[in-house]
Amino acid sequence: MNILISNDDGIHAKGIEVLHDCLKEAGHNVYVIAPAKEESGTGHGVTLHRPLRLQKINKNNIHFGYAVDGKPSDCIKLGYWGVFKDKKIDMIISGINRGENLGTDVLYSGTVSAAAEGALSGVRSIAVSLYKPSENPNYETAGKFLVKFLEEIDELEFPKESLLNINVPDLKFEDILGYKYTKQGDRKYIDNFIERDDPRGDKYYWLGGEVCETGDDPNYDFNVVKSNYISVTPINLDLTDYKFLSNLKGEYNK
Repeated sequence: MNILISNDDGIHAKGIEVLHDCLKEAGHNVYVIAPAKEESGTGHGVTLHRPLRLQKINKNNIHFGYAVDGKPSDCIKLGYWGVFKDKKIDMIISGINRGENLGTDVLYSGTVSAAAEGALSGVRSIAVSLYKPSENPNYETAGKFLVKFLEEIDELEFPKESLLNINVPDLKFEDILGYKYTKQGDRKYIDNFIERDDPRGDKYYWLGGEVCETGDDPNYDFNVVKSNYISVTPINLDLTDYKFLSNLKGEYNK
């Protein structure tokens, strides 16, 4: 397959390098375009009021890919519709992210947003993240799994504007118990701010946050990864609440 890959940790991150190498070793044609620096938590933002700059990146004196001074969604737009427009891209993969993307993380995540941009472009797209990464993360586990998983879904058609959000426990490959198809869990952040004073006496704030996970549903993504299984969650970008819509029509459309 022709696979376009990106991330939000930046083009020099270990995760995207491992992803690139695993896919290449499996015989895929891999095209890399990623942010020049870390863009975690930028969501689905795009750059509108200035031009994007592209830089060719070599690793070990071999062309690796292109760095963009923009956000993950910018990278996919520029890669798919611009830099690699002459390639027939079969799949877009974002990752391997250093850190999980579970529950409401998908709304903030640049990793998931890059895959979402791929889905909006009509390409089968996947986001891959590592759950609770250690000091020396096992990115190879996620890479090996993804190679096998792509073989299994080779002929699978994704629904319109849908993508797969994959979270892999930070374990050795042989310690992974398998994978399960899951649903987005009720996992949110209770935000708090650390207040400080700068040298001029003006206040500034660091955003912090405590994770709040609610529910013991075994099919929630966060419960599955805690059990040493890989979580594979289908996400659709149609945010319409159809049940709410039906209720509104029934109660107020009179």
